[in-house]
Amino acid sequence: MELYDAIFYRRTIKNYSNKNISAPLMEEVKNICNDITYLNEELKIKANVIERGHLIHFLMGKKCNIKAPHYIVVTSNKGEDYLQNIGFAMEKVVLHLTTLGLGTSWLECDIKKEDIIDIERVENYELDYGSSIDKKNEELEEEQQENINHNDDEQPCILIAFGYPEKQEVLFKSIDGRKDRKPLKKISKKMDRKWIKVLNAVRVSPSVKNMQPWMFYSTKTAINLYEEKPKKNLEDMSKVSMGIALRHFDMACEKYNIPVEYIKSNAKKKLGKQYYISIIEK
Repeated sequence: MELYDAIFYRRTIKNYSNKNISAPLMEEVKNICNDITYLNEELKIKANVIERGHLIHFLMGKKCNIKAPHYIVVTSNKGEDYLQNIGFAMEKVVLHLTTLGLGTSWLECDIKKEDIIDIERVENYELDYGSSIDKKNEELEEEQQENINHNDDEQPCILIAFGYPEKQEVLFKSIDGRKDRKPLKKISKKMDRKWIKVLNAVRVSPSVKNMQPWMFYSTKTAINLYEEKPKKNLEDMSKVSMGIALRHFDMACEKYNIPVEYIKSNAKKKLGKQYYISIIEK
């Protein structure tokens, strides 16, 4: 499956097999996570692969409502549009994982920065009985504290569960699975027909509670993207959803050879909506 095709066939997986993915496949996942891209270059977004999913289960307890064998913990500093940039960056990772035959789920994150370091210590620490255990522990603790101080502004923001689906779970979405999406006239205004294929890729973007909060308004000089006002307690995940939608828009533009750039502008205020970004055709 091509990466662009995964936009239309990827579905959220809620039930995972306990089977771990193979070591070569895990290495491929890590390589994908080490090559993320996003719009705000001042941000420090990182995708941390957690191979031992039970560590996340332990840390989150009952709040971990989807249990998978593996997770990606996404960390970032809180710069401009950091949540939208996380959605933009990680949706391409999610789609890559779909092409590899892996299921994925976007999840809220309820773990602390120190927890990530502890998990990495558990995953990476190999006990060497031929050396001083106390010395190794002391060195690790110093390294942990240095990492905490150095990355003081980077916090866990989002979890992505991944792994093989349970047998009863269907990995790919059927064509009929798109019926719960808003029609184009509900997500765009005054758009030229040339954008229909691009907006069809946006239509199927995953969003929190399937809210589909995006709205595109065409003007003489740009396409302005707005976010519908989200319900209480869904504000953060709604912004992540906006970034996901913009990534679908961007991938579709690349697919159909439409060069675009993204800027902030003095777009008009819209009742019940928040301006996010403007799209300029080059």
